[in-house]
Amino acid sequence: MKKFMKKYLLVLSVATAGILGVNSCAEYAQSIARPIDLITDDQLNNESQVQFLSNGVQRQFSLCYAQATSLSGALSDEFLFDTRVPNATFPTFDEVNSGIIQLDNNSVNGLWALLGNMSFTADNFAERAEKITFSSPAAKSAALYTANLYGGIVRFWYAAYFGLEPNRGGGVIAGGPFIPSADMYAQAVQRLQTALANASTDLQRRTANSIIAKVELAAGRYPQARAAAQNGLRRGDAPLTALYDLGTTISNQWFFDGGRNRAQLYPDPRFAQYIAQDSLEGRLFPARAQGAAIIYTGTESDFNTSLASRRLLLHGPITNMGLTFFIQGRFPNQDSPMPFITWQENELMLAETAVRANETASALTNINNVRTFHNLRPLTEATLDIVYVERDKQLFATGMRLIDQRRFNRWHITTPNTWRFLPIGFPERNTNKNLQ
Repeated sequence: MKKFMKKYLLVLSVATAGILGVNSCAEYAQSIARPIDLITDDQLNNESQVQFLSNGVQRQFSLCYAQATSLSGALSDEFLFDTRVPNATFPTFDEVNSGIIQLDNNSVNGLWALLGNMSFTADNFAERAEKITFSSPAAKSAALYTANLYGGIVRFWYAAYFGLEPNRGGGVIAGGPFIPSADMYAQAVQRLQTALANASTDLQRRTANSIIAKVELAAGRYPQARAAAQNGLRRGDAPLTALYDLGTTISNQWFFDGGRNRAQLYPDPRFAQYIAQDSLEGRLFPARAQGAAIIYTGTESDFNTSLASRRLLLHGPITNMGLTFFIQGRFPNQDSPMPFITWQENELMLAETAVRANETASALTNINNVRTFHNLRPLTEATLDIVYVERDKQLFATGMRLIDQRRFNRWHITTPNTWRFLPIGFPERNTNKNLQ
C-alpha cells in the first residue's frame, strides 16, 4: 500500500486561547481516515488562522510570565523559602533560593521548556505572517506586531533569567548555539523594533517603546533606555497584561507557588516593614497557620478595593514553628492578571536614566508621578538608591528584582560560586550538540 509522509501541527484549542505544538512526523496510510485533531502545516498559512496563532503566542506569554517571575523572585532577595511555612516542601525552590541549583532542577527546567514553546510559537507566527496573503496591509501589520512583540519578550527573558554558568547569562533559540545575554538583549530589541514599525495605534507604539526601554535598561544601555522610555507609556495608558482564568489550564502560577493556594515562597520581611513605615504603601490582611494550611480571613471586598490602589498587599503576620512571615497578595487568585509593562514602570525608567544623566530634577518629577498616583508623600530628592527602593516596591513580584540586583551590583548571597541566573539544565545540555 502506498504511504506518504507529511508534517502536521497538533492543534489543542482551550476555551478562548490556543496553543501551538509540533507533532513529530508520522506515517499515515491512504486507507486511514484523516485525524480530526490534526491540520497540515500549510493550512495555517491562511488569514483565517491568524487569530488562532495570535491567541497561541499570548497564551504562551501568560504561562511563562508567572513562572518566570516566581523563580526569579526566589533567586533574588525578594522571596524566601522555609519549610516552616505550611506546605513549603519543594526542594527545587530551596535550591533556587540558595543559589545552589542542580542542573536537573525540574522547576527551572519546566520554565525553560515553556520559554522554548513560546519562542517557537512567536517565531513560527512571524514566519507565517510573511507567507500569508492578507486582505489588507493593516491585517499583515497587526500579525507582525503581535508575533515580534512576544518574540522580543521571550528573548528578554532568556537574557535576563537564564545562564550557561553562574555569572554567564544567556539562552538558546531552537536548539542553536548559546547566545550571551548581551546578544540576546540585542535580538530582543530588534524584534521589538520590528513590532514598533508595525504598530497601528499610539498605544501600541508606546507599549513597544516601553518594552524596548525595559530591555535596554536590563542590558545596562541607559541612554538607549531613556530614548525609548521618552516615547513610552503615559499616565492613564493600559498596561500590557498576562491574563489567566479559572476555566482553562492558563492559571496564574503565583497562586500555587507563593499565594493563597500554596506558599512555596514568601516575601522578604522588608516588604512588611515598608508598610509599617508608611501605611499608604500597602495593606496587611489577616491570616493564620492552622495545621498544614494557611487560613485567610478578612473582608474580600476590602481586599479587592486595595488591589486597585496599593502597590504592596500582604497576608499576615503568620507565625508557625517559630517563624513569622507574610504571603504576597498582589496576585491572590488563580485568575489574577499580571501587568508586564505599565506607565508607572516607564516613569521609574525615566527617573533612573535621568539620575544617571545627572538630571535629578527631572528624575524627581518622574518618581513623584508614581508616588502621587498611590497617594504617597512626594519625595524631595532623587538618587539611584531612592530609585532602587522605589522599583523594589512598585515592581514587587514582577520579575525585575533579580535584574536590578545584578545591575546595581547588590547581590545578597555570600556563598561563593552560586548562580545569579537560572541554569540551562540537563534537558538542553544533553540534547543540544552546541552545548556539549
